[in-house]
Amino acid sequence: MPLAPATRAQLIRCSQKDDYYRSSLRNSANDAFQTLAGSRRWLEWRKEIELLSDLAYFGLTTFLGYQTLGEEYVNIVQVDPTKRQIPSPARRGVFVLCHAFVPYLLDKLLVCLENELEGGQESRGRQQVGSVPWSFEAWLRRWVQKAAALCSEPQRRACLNAVFVLQQSLTLLYRLHSALFYVSGSFHHLSKRLADISYMRVVGLNSNDSTIGSSYRLLGVMSLLQLLITVCLQLNNFRQRQRARQEWSLHRKLSPQHRQSSGPRAALCILCLEERRHSTSTPCGHLFCWECITEWCNTKAECPLCRDKFQPHRLVYLRNYS
Repeated sequence: MPLAPATRAQLIRCSQKDDYYRSSLRNSANDAFQTLAGSRRWLEWRKEIELLSDLAYFGLTTFLGYQTLGEEYVNIVQVDPTKRQIPSPARRGVFVLCHAFVPYLLDKLLVCLENELEGGQESRGRQQVGSVPWSFEAWLRRWVQKAAALCSEPQRRACLNAVFVLQQSLTLLYRLHSALFYVSGSFHHLSKRLADISYMRVVGLNSNDSTIGSSYRLLGVMSLLQLLITVCLQLNNFRQRQRARQEWSLHRKLSPQHRQSSGPRAALCILCLEERRHSTSTPCGHLFCWECITEWCNTKAECPLCRDKFQPHRLVYLRNYS
């Protein structure tokens, strides 16, 4: 039976299945590491554990030339641009790196840049406490600190704005790629577009394929319109954020007592065991760092102290509270 290009429905179902099995592998690895090393170490290494889980999943399937569990489920195979043979090992390796490692690297780099450019010496002193000196994140932070030390204050503000724009642009890029997929029907993941890996199906043509394809194309057009509206709103929000940042800087200069509020008896976060920053309250009233409690809620939607169940959107960020 001749091969035919995989349909949009098959690609979406394949991605959903792969995400399900990846999540299962991540959860198992997270639970094992948290049991062995404790919650604090788990919070520090959660991103790396998820990275290793993704690399293991795609390394044992795609990189070795086998189908993933999602591809087996919908009966599709990867092909190179010729549509006649499976991708080469180099092409498969590019896909695995772009799909798993590049998002991790971008997330770490942008977070380090934002913290360094925003916090300066204060953020640098906090981050050095309790950090693992030989970790990739510590090496990346030192590199960012050396680069930021060469910039003047106006340059730091300009770089901070550029980091924010880049963060928003990445989100919009993923949404644009999804809309283009619905319209064209190829390259469901941006990493597969970069590696130029497509799919062929090994089943006959269905009479409903054209109708389903038209529905997906309509969804793609609507997604593009929504993306255009979102870009306009993001530009407006960016201007408002710049105005609020200027007002906040002026407020800090006019309020010298703000620096005196954090004395030697400053409260500690029970998750990271460091001085609590960006205090956030759970519905039960316990206080944690914003970064710590949101990372915790990504896996367990409960209070770390009293185990009270709650939804993450019920967290309350406390402004002007240390």
